[in-house]
Amino acid sequence: MEEKNIVFLDIDGVVNTLQINDKPFENDKGVIYKDNFYFKINSASDGEVSNRQAILWLNKLCLETDAKIVISSTWRMYGNYDNAVTALYNSGLNKNIEIIGMTPTDGFSCPRLGYWQTRGTEIKNWLLQNENKVSNYVILDDDNDMEDLSSHLVQCNTYHGLGCLEYMKAKEVLIDFN
Repeated sequence: MEEKNIVFLDIDGVVNTLQINDKPFENDKGVIYKDNFYFKINSASDGEVSNRQAILWLNKLCLETDAKIVISSTWRMYGNYDNAVTALYNSGLNKNIEIIGMTPTDGFSCPRLGYWQTRGTEIKNWLLQNENKVSNYVILDDDNDMEDLSSHLVQCNTYHGLGCLEYMKAKEVLIDFN
C-alpha cells in the first residue's frame, strides 16, 4: 500500500458544533430551549453534522494535500462508524475524499466521562498498526490529550470548529512534515 497523508478527525467540536436559532429546528431531537433561543448539536444518528462551513475547510485540506481520513471521534463507537461516515458525506464531504477507517476502540477514550485511554494513545496505536502506510498526519480535535503527538495536533475551538486558521495550520503540518 502506498504512503499517504492522514487526517485524524474528531467530529464534535471540529465539524459538528453547537447550533443556535431563535426558531425551533426542524428536527427537535436533542434541542434545548433557554433564554428565548434554541440550541442543538447533532449526533451520529441524525445523518449529518451541523457545521457545513467546517466540512468545506476539511474538503479543501484533504483535496490540496491528497489526505485520507481516519475517524478518531467517539462517533465511531457503539456500531456508529457507518453512521459517522454517512453523516460526513451527507453534510458535503467530497466523495473523492476517502475515509479509510477509524482508530482502535479497545479501551476507547472519552476523557470527560473518565475512560482510561486518551485519544492520543488511540492514534498512536493506529499509527503503529499502519506505520509503513503513512507519510504524514494531522490531528483535528477540540481536545488536547495527544501526549507526544502535539506537534501534529491542530486544536479547534469547540464552538466554531474547523475554520480558515485551523485549515492553514493543518495544511502547514501536512506539508512541513513531508
